[in-house]
Amino acid sequence: MVLKNNSLKLSTNEIMDPLIFKEIYNKEEFLIRFNSKITTESGSPFATFPAASRNLIHIKEGDVAIIQAKQVNKIFEFLSTIRKWGRFSIPLSAVNILGLKNHEDIEFRIIKQSSQISSTEKGLIDLAKIDSGEEILYRKKNFITVFKTSKTPITLPRFIKITPDLVELLFLIHGDGHYQNKLYFVNKNPELHKFVIRAFYEILKIPQDMWRARLLFNNETDAELAKEEWKNILNFKSEQFYPSISQTELKTSDKGNLRIALDKTIISSIFRYIFEKFQNPKGNLAFHALNGLLYAEGGVRKDKRGLHKITISFSQNEKNLFSRILKNTKVLKLARVEQNSRFCISNWENLYKFFRLFYLNEIIPFNINSERCEKALKGFLEHSQTKTAYKYLTIINKGGNYTLKELASQTGYRQDSILDTLRKKQYSQFIEIKGRGINRNPLIISLNSSGKEFLKIFRNLEKIYNDRFRKY
Repeated sequence: MVLKNNSLKLSTNEIMDPLIFKEIYNKEEFLIRFNSKITTESGSPFATFPAASRNLIHIKEGDVAIIQAKQVNKIFEFLSTIRKWGRFSIPLSAVNILGLKNHEDIEFRIIKQSSQISSTEKGLIDLAKIDSGEEILYRKKNFITVFKTSKTPITLPRFIKITPDLVELLFLIHGDGHYQNKLYFVNKNPELHKFVIRAFYEILKIPQDMWRARLLFNNETDAELAKEEWKNILNFKSEQFYPSISQTELKTSDKGNLRIALDKTIISSIFRYIFEKFQNPKGNLAFHALNGLLYAEGGVRKDKRGLHKITISFSQNEKNLFSRILKNTKVLKLARVEQNSRFCISNWENLYKFFRLFYLNEIIPFNINSERCEKALKGFLEHSQTKTAYKYLTIINKGGNYTLKELASQTGYRQDSILDTLRKKQYSQFIEIKGRGINRNPLIISLNSSGKEFLKIFRNLEKIYNDRFRKY
């Protein structure tokens, strides 16, 4: 990264958004500056922090410092541990970018850390509390730099807001990715890739050019053309793609599956730290966790009547976690386990309750995965039982109260047929029937609160479907 800042050219080897680097540079002060000759002939270039300067600012052996090396109008920022006799390592990238020569006398600055403010605000995750061997350095504008010896340092926001996007990202990566060593995500859906890249930037300020990509392909069409298509879709540079294309035994689409990775282990550590806080999400966040799983592990199946079932696949290690999320959303009681490998929500009543729960939380199931979202919405809206319920409830709602005779006149069906239909379990929950069914005391049919709610939900889902997927 090389940035222009007035007459200066700024560089760093930290993982950091360029604009944030520039803002922090312009606000931070330095504790002290000193000159030192550098040694570049060894495998690891180094310089020495003079003892007198160290003592002035109380830097001791083992401390980690934010250091800036200055060469004419160029500045390179890096982090290093101060070792015995004040020695500290200089990245090879700094030597190359600054054009440093062996034994050249260079100006160095030690940057002053910001104060360690505390936060008690709810809804924030404090990344400064990560405890897995990393060193935390406090920066301006509420940023921190996370450093571990021999690893690339990363500068990111100290406080992470708990948002729907964050929770969906966590469970999407958990379902279709990996974060034990290097963090990666694999999917064939460009929408999900775009969401992952955008969310990592908006939440953690990970620049897009940090991602690396590899095409996983098993198709008769041209793999290089597919790779070019992915590059254009995600606005990646050619150098972000690994040269080789991996063959997979799984059948892929014409575009193949894409694996995008942040190949720095420090990012995996940060992701794990955040994810561990969401093993038992509650309330609205539980639905966003479930949506993340639906993006990754969800399935939508239709039959001749319409939407047949919604599934969520799991491994044995994931079963307990997924069960907690389904329980916290009240979806667990709608589901059964198939082949000990997936939760299955079937039967029209359960599918309606599934959509109702999402509606009450103002969330669209499968929202980001347009293909599955369209299939689920269309399958439910066009289900024969949905259409029957909507037809009868709309007519009843218009009149308020109807006798069987009046309802027969409105629908053109026989009275006994109407009564048989409305008394079925899936429809009777939406109506009230009063009266004895005799001349002076006829049956009066009206909507109850559940029926009125069904109409609202149907119209809401229909509007969502028409706005997003209907082609006029």
